[in-house]
Amino acid sequence: MRRDSSSTTGKRSPSFVHLLFVWFLVGSSFSSLGWSVADAVPVAGPVSSMEAGLLFATVVVVGLWLAGFRPSISTSAGYFIAETGLHYLLILGGGLLLFSGGARSPWQEILLRSLSIALAAALVFTDSGRRLRGLARGLARKLVKTPPEQHQ
Repeated sequence: MRRDSSSTTGKRSPSFVHLLFVWFLVGSSFSSLGWSVADAVPVAGPVSSMEAGLLFATVVVVGLWLAGFRPSISTSAGYFIAETGLHYLLILGGGLLLFSGGARSPWQEILLRSLSIALAAALVFTDSGRRLRGLARGLARKLVKTPPEQHQ
């Protein structure tokens, strides 16, 4: 007997589509990291750098999924935006301060990508990050002088 979906309450079980969205949104940063590692390590093989990056992202995301880490799609989108923004901020900051000698080496790119992944994960998926986002939201509202949200 099938249950009516309108009468069920609570969370829906994760689906394959959900996994694909998480893979696309969270796995994209791991794909770039795997691609950079494949470019940095001089190994000749039947797999291209792009394929190695996609394989690395798939292994990481599916491993996290099987371990029970199943973020919502909106949280995954927040991670995607945060990681992309942090990566470009780190590239800009690193380009101005640390790596002013021209092009970055593959290992410097791996360092920047790893740092942006760690910072974005801490900002989006932890309680400390949630508190920091709330503090930033409050400061932004104070700056713009908007009234705080009323919780009912």
